[in-house]
Amino acid sequence: MRTYTQEELCRIWLQSAHSLTWRMRNTLMLYFGSAEILFDQIGPSVQNMVGDKVYQELVDLKGKGLDALTDKLRKSGAEMVFFGREGYPALLAEINDPPQALFVRGRLEAEEKSVAIVGSRHETRYGRAQAFSIARDLARAGVTVVSGLARGIDTAAHEGALAGGGRTVAVLGNGIDSVYPEENTSLAQRIVDSGGAVITEFPFGAEPRAHHFPIRNRIISGMSAALLLIEGRAHSGTMITAEYAAEQGREVFALPGMVDAPGSTAPHRLLREGAGICTCAQDILEDMHWSERAVKQEKPKNEINLSSLTDVQRSIVKCLRDEEKRFEELLSQTGLASDALTAELTMMELDGIIEARPGRAYALKRS
Repeated sequence: MRTYTQEELCRIWLQSAHSLTWRMRNTLMLYFGSAEILFDQIGPSVQNMVGDKVYQELVDLKGKGLDALTDKLRKSGAEMVFFGREGYPALLAEINDPPQALFVRGRLEAEEKSVAIVGSRHETRYGRAQAFSIARDLARAGVTVVSGLARGIDTAAHEGALAGGGRTVAVLGNGIDSVYPEENTSLAQRIVDSGGAVITEFPFGAEPRAHHFPIRNRIISGMSAALLLIEGRAHSGTMITAEYAAEQGREVFALPGMVDAPGSTAPHRLLREGAGICTCAQDILEDMHWSERAVKQEKPKNEINLSSLTDVQRSIVKCLRDEEKRFEELLSQTGLASDALTAELTMMELDGIIEARPGRAYALKRS
């Protein structure tokens, strides 16, 4: 574990106060000039600035000693990087409200080519597949994928980056000593083991409260050169992140979706407002002028050997070539009886040729 200077130890103390907002933390640093001076001079003037609750928490933390904080760091496997010091993400340092310090498990690098991929926690199969494949191909092109480790699109983006053999960074809305959601604990460890990082500005023991996530989202966009939104509603944390990205001068992209799908509301709004359209990783690579390194595109897995199918199965495949179809549409177009069509669809699904979708719809199996 690295050795910290007295100023850095005092910054860890300041960052460990749950009741202290990031805005007030920045105000204190500006007023006193350093965390060490604040630590030494804490008294009535600080109490007047932050209020009784925050003041008492800072006093209690000081009383426990700085060694207690470094012991927590060691036990959690984390280290600290500080604004204005080596190791702090350069892009994040450019925003108007950068965190004074970050808790880090893993390794941060100079993320010059980095894309935030964000979206709904209630993703569709389409959104999940697109997040995975775009993140995978960006990672193969040497781009770091940044997301929030949440369920849905975030998880698919991290998984895709790992599948592409690249780096990914997860930004938490809680303390570094836990993972939320809990089912992503193993994913967080894989991110660290693969050379990426799990980071947060929230102190030890901080729970994933609702008001933490908008604060967290400015870091996701802030440490990325571009942001891609995949599925989300008009009023959501996803849109908040996109708004942060625009304010921070980042390039914003959106994945188009079905016009009547609730999750298409946010990306289509961004597209109307001038966001870049993204249908694959290459769109981002070209628009960001990162396309020197070619992306290895996987051969689509839905290329079907028609000669191996029966005449009936070929007619079903023909119906599904362009889009998914509901059962009733397939009945009408194939002319089969209901029980015969059901049997054929069941066999084709078992053979991996088609897949069932919500609303008793069917589509060709895709990668």
